[in-house]
Amino acid sequence: MELKLYHYVHCPFCVRVRMALGYLELPYVSEVLPYNDETTPVKLCGTKMLPILSVDGKPINESLDIITAIDSNNKLRSRDLTSTKEFRHLERLLTELGANVHGLAMPYWIYTAEFDTESRSYFRNKKEIKRGPFAKLVEDRHEFEVTLMEDLTTLQISLKPFYKSDEFSLYDILLASHLWGLYIVPEFQFPPGVHMYLQTVKKQCKFIYHQDFWK
Repeated sequence: MELKLYHYVHCPFCVRVRMALGYLELPYVSEVLPYNDETTPVKLCGTKMLPILSVDGKPINESLDIITAIDSNNKLRSRDLTSTKEFRHLERLLTELGANVHGLAMPYWIYTAEFDTESRSYFRNKKEIKRGPFAKLVEDRHEFEVTLMEDLTTLQISLKPFYKSDEFSLYDILLASHLWGLYIVPEFQFPPGVHMYLQTVKKQCKFIYHQDFWK
């Protein structure tokens, strides 16, 4: 099986696929696209949306569909967990966390090696329409952090050591990938239990966030 992943390094939905590929020990070709590349994803799947995984030349998008497709032995229990009440609860939690994660991280993501001048401008213009000026996001950092830290402190109770379980599963990939981008925010510190959890997930998935910055 030949796998090629088209992705952005910063994108949580792309990170979840990278984590799943690592956990399942599936080798793949990594293709990091510039954020302003509209042609490639549209040509592959008809819309500007990543990640896209090409499986023997056949493209699949939507991160959960990708993970289900590659989790052929149901090692992550992806076929079982996505239909549960707990999955719907986790999705709501990720939406709540995401508002603050993105508010904190977006102004810093664009200054990583993933972006050049053109893709940085494209990303900023697109995201500021939805979230407001990045300068204002930085100014409001404390407000994002207060709410986020309350949520993360509560979240620690559910890490046993994995998300509401003593076994690693799809839930951990979904949660960890949503939080990982916060490591890019200067001086941001996770609550100790959440940091330890994320590092455990990293080991499980053989995940190195920055490895594709320099390709």
